[in-house]
Amino acid sequence: MKTIAVINQKGGCGKTTTAINLAACLAFKGRKVLVVDMDPQAHATLGLGFTPGTYPNSVFDLLVDEGRGVTVDDVIIPLTARLHLLPSDVILSAAEPALLGKEHREYGLADILAPLGERYDIAVIDCPPNIGILTFNALFACSEAIIPMETGLFAMHGLARLMETVKLVEDKRSVKIRANALLTLYDRRTRISRESLDEIGKHMGDAVFTTVIGLNVRLKEAAGHGQPIIAYDPGSTGARDYLDLAGEVLGMKARGHKARKAAGKGGSAGGEVVFSLHAPGAKDVYVVADFNDWKVGEAPMEQVEGSGVWKLSVPLKKGAYEYKFLVDGSWITDPGNPRTKRNELGENSYLEVD
Repeated sequence: MKTIAVINQKGGCGKTTTAINLAACLAFKGRKVLVVDMDPQAHATLGLGFTPGTYPNSVFDLLVDEGRGVTVDDVIIPLTARLHLLPSDVILSAAEPALLGKEHREYGLADILAPLGERYDIAVIDCPPNIGILTFNALFACSEAIIPMETGLFAMHGLARLMETVKLVEDKRSVKIRANALLTLYDRRTRISRESLDEIGKHMGDAVFTTVIGLNVRLKEAAGHGQPIIAYDPGSTGARDYLDLAGEVLGMKARGHKARKAAGKGGSAGGEVVFSLHAPGAKDVYVVADFNDWKVGEAPMEQVEGSGVWKLSVPLKKGAYEYKFLVDGSWITDPGNPRTKRNELGENSYLEVD
C-alpha cells in the first residue's frame, strides 16, 4: 500500500484540501483509498461530510489503548465503494501527552495501517499543522510525503526545518521518504505567484510536482458542503488540477518546472525536459514547439501505463522555448506549467533550460 503523508507545519497552505481532493481523485481513477485524519481539528473529517462527535470511535481510540478493544473496522467510515475514512476528533489532541510515556510511540499509526495493505491501494494522511508526535506517526508510516506550499512572501518559511524532520525520520527508519513540494493557491495573474514557483524550484530541485493547484473558490465551497471537488463540481478548475495531481502521483515521478540536467552533460550544456499532460481518453497527443519548428507530428507523446498521463522526454540545449500540446486536433497550453508567453498567433507555454 502506498502511504502518502500531506504535511506542513504552516496552516492555510491547502494541506487538508489537498488530502481530501487527492484521495477522492485517486478513488475516481479506480484506486481503493483510505483517508486518515491525524489532525485534532478534524478538518478532513469535516470536509468529507462528518461533524466531529457524531460517530462513536476515531483514530484516537486506535492510537491510545484504553482497554476498550476498539478495532480498525470499528473506526473506518465508508464514504463510497473506493473511498473510506479514519476520522479524527478533538480528543486526538490528548493523544500526544498520552503517548509520551510509551515506547516506540512514533510507530503507532504504522502498526494500525500495516494490516490494511491488502485492502487499500493508497492511504492519504492529513497531518496537523505542527511537527509533533502525531506528525511523526504519519512520517513513520508513510512512503511518500506531499508538502503543499502556498504562493506568497512566506512560502519558503519553515521548509528547511520540515525537510530536516523528514531526513531525521529517514535516518531512524533507514527508509527513503520521497518528499515533493506542491504549489497551491496559485494565482496566475500575480507576479508573486510566478516568483514563488521559481523560488520553490530553486530550493527543491526535481522534487516539485509539475501540477500546480490554482486559486479556485469552488474548492472552498466543496469543503463547506462536505464533499470533495470531484463530487461537488467535476467540471471545475479545482477538479481538473487535483485529477492532474492524482495522475502524476500514480504514473510519474514529481519533478521541477525547469529542465532536469541530462546525464553526462555539464551544467551549461542544457538538459532533458520531460513534458507531461493528463489527458485520459485522448487518442493522439503531440508536443509542437519552436524547437521542432512547430511541425505537427514531429514529437508524439506516449501514455504511461493507461494512467491518462502522456509523456515525452526531449533533450534541449540551454535557452528559452515556447510550446503547445496538440490533443486529438485541439491546441492547448500546458495546464501544469503556469508560465506562458503571448505572440501575434496567441498564447504559448514557456520554459527555460539552464
